Order: sequence, then structure tokens, then C-alpha cells
Amino acid sequence: MVLKVSDSENLRYLTLALLVLLFLVAVSGQTATAWGRGMMQGGFLLVLGVAMWTVRKHRWLFRSGLGALAVLALVTLVSYAFSYTGLRVAQLGLLLGLFGGLAWLAFKEVLFTAGPINSNRLLGAVSIYLLLGLIWAVVYVGILEVDPAAFRGSGGGPWLESFPEFVYFSFVSLTTLGYGDISPATPIARFVVYLEAILGQLYLAIMVAGLVGIGISDRITNRSD
Repeated sequence: MVLKVSDSENLRYLTLALLVLLFLVAVSGQTATAWGRGMMQGGFLLVLGVAMWTVRKHRWLFRSGLGALAVLALVTLVSYAFSYTGLRVAQLGLLLGLFGGLAWLAFKEVLFTAGPINSNRLLGAVSIYLLLGLIWAVVYVGILEVDPAAFRGSGGGPWLESFPEFVYFSFVSLTTLGYGDISPATPIARFVVYLEAILGQLYLAIMVAGLVGIGISDRITNRSD
């Protein structure tokens, strides 16, 4: 039986895939083993595969995404054989581009697509929030690859090993909890951290206002009909 993802439920599956990825990231951090990191990378491919499926109606996006996904898989395989910083940075750059493009497409579908407020649109808003946390986590481990002293409280090491703790740190910063167990130690790192905190607050305000506006507009349209 083939699972068919319709346009009316595509963001539901994306949100589910992101939650699975975050769980696999937590498992990777808990186990701190090679197989745990392999599961996490499998989670990346799962999320990106679901993402490509959700944009299949846009042929150029679908083909471009599949191409980027293939390049990411190739770079990942090569990085297992050759442990070069350049390969790890290339992986992070590809992830950043794919997550960023996916967040933008979901944002457009949530706020700029005609139709009523439904569960798919609401879960799309959740998926964007999760993607923002992942995007900043990628940025943080990228900074750490270039400057290992950029953060206090981090174990350091290759990005696959430090990614789980920076996913945690990213969502703590995005929600402005700020536990303080990990903290930025350089001006650039501090800039990126407080930029995420600002964006987290702006996102909630913009998204709530946008969804309320869409709901009001839809009611007015229905009454006029």
C-alpha cells in the first residue's frame, strides 16, 4: 500500500518527521555512540525526504531538492572515510540551505495560501518553529567547527557529536529560557544567540497575528457569500 500525502495534509507529515528527527537527535546525545549518530543522520534524510515529497507539485523545487539531498548523502558518505573540516562545513552548509528553504516554503504556505485555518496550517506553523530551532543549531555547530572556543560548557568535537547539545541550546535560546549551562564566549557567538532570541519572539507575534488575520478574512468572505 502506497501512502499518498495530499496537499491538504503535507505539513502534518512534515511536523511528524521533524519530531521524529528531534527524538533521534536526543537518542544520539544520550547514547553518544556511532550508531546513535547514524540514526540521527537517518533522521535528517527522513525529514528532507518528506520535505521533497511535500513540494512535488513544484517540479523545479522537487528536482533541485532531490539534487541537494543526493549531494548531501554523497558528502556524508565521503566524510566517513575522510575526516576533513571542509567536508563537515560542506555538510552543514547543505543542511542549512535545505532547512532554510523548507522553512520559507512552509511559511509561504501557512500565511500566503488561500483557505481556512485548519489543522494542516496550524501544524505548519509548528513545523516552522521547529525548523528555526534546527537552523540555529546548525549555525552554532558551524561556528564551533571554525572556532572551538566559541561556546562555554560544550564538549566540542565534530559537529555530529556536538549537534544534540546545540539542538537543546538552540531551543532554550529560541524560547528565551536561558538555563546557562551552555553560553556564548565570543562576540560573534553572542550576536547569533541574541538574534535567535529576538527572532523567536518576533515569529510568535507575526504568526499569531497572521493566522488571526486569515481567520477574520475567511469569516468575512463566508458571510459576504
